[in-house]
Amino acid sequence: MSSSVRRKGKPGKGGGKGSSRGARGGRSHTNKSHGGGGGGGGGSAGNRKASSRIWDDGDDFCIFGESRRSSRPSNSSIRKGEARPRWKPEVKVPLQTLHMTSENQEKVKALLRDLQEQDADAGSERGISGEEEDDEPECDDEQYWSAGREASLVPDCDPLEYAGSGPVEPQSPEFTVSTFAVQKLSRYGFDTERCQAALRLCDGDVGASLEHLLTQCFSETFGEKMKSSEAVVHVSLDECVEQRQEEAFALKSICGEKFIERIQNRVWTIGLELEYLTSKFCKSKQRESTKNTQDATLEVCKFYLKGNCKFGSRCKFKHEVPPNQIVGRAERIVDDSHLNAHEDASFLYELEIRFSKDHKYPYQAPLVAFYSTNENLPLACRLHISEFLYGKALTFAETSEPVVYSLITLLEEESEIVNLLTNTHHKYSVPPVNFLPVSSGTRINNPVCRKPMIPNNSFASNQIPEVEKESEPEEETDEDEGPAPVIVENESYVNLKKKISKRYDWQAKSVHAENAKICKQFRIKQASRQFQSILQERQSLPAWEERETILKLLSEHQVLVISGMTGCGKTTQIPQFILDDSLNGPPEKVANIICTQPRRISAISVAERVAKERTERVGLTVGYQIRLESVKSSATRLLYCTTGVLLRRLEGDTALQGVTHIIVDEVHERTEESDFLLLVLKDIVLQRPTLQVILMSATLNAELFSEYFNSCPVITIPDPHPHRPIPLSSVLRYVLQDGSPYMRSAKQMTKEKLRARRSRTAFEEVEEDLRLSLHLQPQDSVKDAVPDQQLDFKQLLARYKGVSKSVIKTMSIMDFEKVNLELIEALLEWIVDGKHSYPPGAILVFLPGLAEIKMLYEQLQSNSLFNNRRSHRTLNVLLSSFRCVVHPLHSSLSSEEQQAVFVKPPAGVTKIIISTNIAETSITIDDVVYVIDSGKMKEKRYDASKGMESLEDTFVSQANALQRKGRAGRVASGVCFHLFTSHHFNHQLLKQQLPEIQRVPLEQLCLRIKILEMFSTHNLQSVFSRLIEPPHTDSLRASKIRLRDLGALTPDEKLTPLGYHLASLPVDVRIGKLMLFGSIFRCLDPALTIAASLAFKSPFVSPWDKKEEANQKKLEFAYANSDYLALLRAYKGWQLSTKEGMRASYNYCRQNFLSGRVLQEMASLKRQFTELLSDIGFVKEGLRAREIEKRAQGGDGILDATGEEANSNAENPKLISAMLCAALYPNVVQVKSPEGKFQKTSTGAVRMQPKSEELKFVTKNDGYVHIHPSSVNYQVRHFDSPYLVYHEKIKTSRVFIRDCSVVSVYPLVLFGGGQVSVQLQRGEFIVSLDDGWIRFAAASHQVAELVKELRCELDQLLQDKIKNPSIDLCTCPRGSRIISMIVKLVTTQ
Repeated sequence: MSSSVRRKGKPGKGGGKGSSRGARGGRSHTNKSHGGGGGGGGGSAGNRKASSRIWDDGDDFCIFGESRRSSRPSNSSIRKGEARPRWKPEVKVPLQTLHMTSENQEKVKALLRDLQEQDADAGSERGISGEEEDDEPECDDEQYWSAGREASLVPDCDPLEYAGSGPVEPQSPEFTVSTFAVQKLSRYGFDTERCQAALRLCDGDVGASLEHLLTQCFSETFGEKMKSSEAVVHVSLDECVEQRQEEAFALKSICGEKFIERIQNRVWTIGLELEYLTSKFCKSKQRESTKNTQDATLEVCKFYLKGNCKFGSRCKFKHEVPPNQIVGRAERIVDDSHLNAHEDASFLYELEIRFSKDHKYPYQAPLVAFYSTNENLPLACRLHISEFLYGKALTFAETSEPVVYSLITLLEEESEIVNLLTNTHHKYSVPPVNFLPVSSGTRINNPVCRKPMIPNNSFASNQIPEVEKESEPEEETDEDEGPAPVIVENESYVNLKKKISKRYDWQAKSVHAENAKICKQFRIKQASRQFQSILQERQSLPAWEERETILKLLSEHQVLVISGMTGCGKTTQIPQFILDDSLNGPPEKVANIICTQPRRISAISVAERVAKERTERVGLTVGYQIRLESVKSSATRLLYCTTGVLLRRLEGDTALQGVTHIIVDEVHERTEESDFLLLVLKDIVLQRPTLQVILMSATLNAELFSEYFNSCPVITIPDPHPHRPIPLSSVLRYVLQDGSPYMRSAKQMTKEKLRARRSRTAFEEVEEDLRLSLHLQPQDSVKDAVPDQQLDFKQLLARYKGVSKSVIKTMSIMDFEKVNLELIEALLEWIVDGKHSYPPGAILVFLPGLAEIKMLYEQLQSNSLFNNRRSHRTLNVLLSSFRCVVHPLHSSLSSEEQQAVFVKPPAGVTKIIISTNIAETSITIDDVVYVIDSGKMKEKRYDASKGMESLEDTFVSQANALQRKGRAGRVASGVCFHLFTSHHFNHQLLKQQLPEIQRVPLEQLCLRIKILEMFSTHNLQSVFSRLIEPPHTDSLRASKIRLRDLGALTPDEKLTPLGYHLASLPVDVRIGKLMLFGSIFRCLDPALTIAASLAFKSPFVSPWDKKEEANQKKLEFAYANSDYLALLRAYKGWQLSTKEGMRASYNYCRQNFLSGRVLQEMASLKRQFTELLSDIGFVKEGLRAREIEKRAQGGDGILDATGEEANSNAENPKLISAMLCAALYPNVVQVKSPEGKFQKTSTGAVRMQPKSEELKFVTKNDGYVHIHPSSVNYQVRHFDSPYLVYHEKIKTSRVFIRDCSVVSVYPLVLFGGGQVSVQLQRGEFIVSLDDGWIRFAAASHQVAELVKELRCELDQLLQDKIKNPSIDLCTCPRGSRIISMIVKLVTTQ
């Protein structure tokens, strides 16, 4: 073994003089000294702390232990005459150390020991061997933490070698054998009794036990042949080690990742894929035989009857309720996939080569073992294969030849091995005849007479021909020994669908009685003067003219598409046509209509408008329902709701009982939810012929929806207020000045010509040359497909005949890719102050994004005509002294600021609204007469391969342009100015924008599909392929991977318990996971606060004129390098201020640049989330958002409603950060720091902190990213941990992560995704996850194994809790101890 790995001394300390705490002796390299080597002199850097080490990406474990070269070029490496390369400091990720105090180590060991004993009790009650208990993942390096002793390490080592850093305890006289160690050894083919005996003999050391068993087994077969010849004694050990290293290098090259050097120069393993073995031993026969045996002899599992059997389908007892017993348990599906986790974790077969200490291979034969996790391969066959291979190794040793590759070849050749499989008996695969009883450390009532523990993966009949098979009475008592299983009192997650469906039970008798009352009231109302007055207004709308046609077609067809421009009355009138017509008929024929809206605000406003037209208040015959808020009654027959609400209803009521009509409004917007709803409705109309569906679209694509529903009829309603196209050149003379930023440069013009030429094919080039040479077409004419940007003056003149040359000249030099703010300002001046006959009214300007809005706003403020700076401090009556008032409008503004756009200004004052496309459909401003459309917008795009959303500047579609035009003149004729040409509209713009489902992540939709009963058995690809326009397969594949990483979806696309709960929460899956973990770890209130902010938006505001001051205030809330903890502090301060009154709350928000409206919305969301968690059993039952709000005395009322137990850790910021890690993983960023600079001082060289811009931030899949300037971590120069978690990244000018939080070692190890692995690398135990992308150095091997075992227990506990939310972890002894231990480690380490 090389000196870099073998050394005397503890892993946590240097072995030489220069070592000190944290410096590893095994890290000595050329040109670098990292503490003393094994017994040698200490290095100069021996006094460095371990936590300051740097992990380089190239710092992988080398099987030869060769020294690393310095990153700086040495003098010798530079040839004479060559220029000396300039050295640049590299950025690296600091490798942090996983520490654990000796006190915590003792507590964790005690906890794990107790938990393992409880598992042993459960196993003995079922007669299960270690082979059955597959709850825990295997330890890869054959190193196990055994109950009642220190960590067992590498076999045949010096006792001091690899010893842990903690104090060594004396071995307990009653040594308990680890069931996992027994399981590991039995997979080599040895009987469990022999495994237990060997482990006791070797003090629990798995490696030493295996070598002992192999030597014993081979000695009986080969005897004298195993002895080495006298010549071997004279062979140099160094020569043997060198040959072994060369062979390892060759095997690594040949086998790749299949070859692993588990312990350097000691243990090699090679993964094998032996299809002939797998196919020979069919699983079905084995399962049938074992099942028949079990059914005949075994009793009913008592833990199953109590509802808490962790073994699931692999339990040795029956999982059925006796016919004479009253069912006292809640039915639940047990997900036992965790019991088979090892099957996919590694290869099904492995060849293992072991070299003892001072072994002189290839002159001596190594120990050879064949290992398999194939439960159907008999144990005896494994040993016969091992003996056969060892015999070959002895033959090769006689000629001193390397043997490993030859052994691999033999195993892959079926002919040699198949002959060995006929003999299914071996002495060492069955118990010894006179086996000794187990020590009293293992809990067994009658150890002398107990049955031998036989793994389920063996052929029992062949292996134990003469073993006594006494039936032992089942243990009924012994409940004092450990905590009793929790009895499930409430229904578990699988019964929640029943609870949902009860809400929609349709009682025909009561409905008909209610209908009779409604019909009577409607007839009376029709005679009223007020109703008749409003009816006349309704009859003036274009939709009224199509009333009879619509009703006639509905009587003949099940599905109907209605197309009509904005303002025609389709949303308000068509549902009333259907309702009024049915109210004039018999009560049993009264319609029950649901009309979906894409946004909450539109559902509320339309319901209020329709109720007003029917001269009643909202909640009677007309109501609305949005997320967790509904205003309706038993009399409601027309319900406006968001699309999401209807999809939620479908989860429990797939047939939509009692509903007669579904109207999907604004279907042209092509939202993710509306597209999915169309798919669901397409299936439902086949099952329910009486259900009628009406799709309403405002734009051109009505035929697309008609074809999707089997060419159903289409009705088109005429435009209510036709808008005349007005050439911009006829009202405005705009000339580009020299040097204008909106002028195309000569370089840009050249590029455009080259681009135009490249876009033409060779055929088109020839065709154009012929046309020109034969004069078939004027020289300046061009194809319609060529954009204006690529044409010169003459070509533009030919394209736009009749347009003045001055306008064409301006067009020929204008940059059409930019939004021309100069042109918009000139147009605004003409509208406000020019001579024209158009009516006065508000002006709505559409711009792509916030940056353009800010630029135009500041530009207008510098113009005396538009300047309204004093208006913010002036009373409304004095506004008349100003000509204009300018309001920006975008989604990041607070609700108070957005409301200002609806206020009508005094006479003579023109209101100018500068908006993003939020004003296109989301809101309606009645007094708008003029619309200026820049023709650009920002659209969310999603890169599935990178998992990244970006905001791209794009041209609007024709549908968008028509929608914008429709915003002008809602109550009268209006004027719309499009800042692009008619040719651009007709030939360059897409007809429709890309559907949302093709440009957003699909995780939430995947969960929704799986939770719907109609799709639960379908695979996701088949469902998505039936959508009106399916998303790309790469996007779906990426979403499935993320859901599997999150633990929400199984590999075969089944919902896990966590997935079911996440699907029930109407939020992003990561936000949902944060809420669930917050409730489990008793920090519910802060988890809900952060979840509400992520689901809505940040309460921090940043006014344009006070940006620096606002940023400074936000930094005052900063804590522990976390944007989320800063948010928590700001929210808590607001809650305290609300208790002092409204005035104090207002002042707090104003002083700290917070939006009071956003904070109130967050409080409302928190109450709604609490109600959801109550419904699914994660907080106390019966909590309702409205009741919490009523009882709240200042603040949101969550703490009082949920109680102290649910929030006992609410003031623990480290635990809250850990919950964020659990929820947001794998959204992790590495922080790479430069190598560090030093400054000379009087006391010596002092390390300088790097500048913030020198830090680099890297994600696993996207490379370098940047922290957004709005984050509290934007200017941070040092992070305590080199890892950050984030919620979303977005691409604008660069790739940014918006909000982020530092996460330390323990949260990542305990809550990070994937399996935790522990490996020995260069003398250190490296704990890694996520395929090694995240790595830590353990302070000792014991710490590494303790953390790994604790992680397994935590995973099992969380799985149990999520399966059965009613389990109270506060009172459950097992759960409360694990949670308390996790909280202590996260908080104190």
